[in-house]
Amino acid sequence: MIDVLLELFGYTTARLVLPIITLGKVRVQPIASADRGFSWLGFKRVADGSLMCRADMAGLIGVLLWLLTAVLFFVSP
Repeated sequence: MIDVLLELFGYTTARLVLPIITLGKVRVQPIASADRGFSWLGFKRVADGSLMCRADMAGLIGVLLWLLTAVLFFVSP
């Protein structure tokens, strides 16, 4: 269940939002990609100088963005 949440909402959110927030400096790995060489933080530098975020880390980042949005929505007056 948590995997579906991470992949469906988190990954899709990160895939759309990370390049916008970082002005194209960070991209998300395609879900079916077998790329290797990511650091323990889930990022690696690609040939064009930008960073690529590992798919499972992107799912976590996307869920954290949704949690932050929910907290800001419910806490703000």
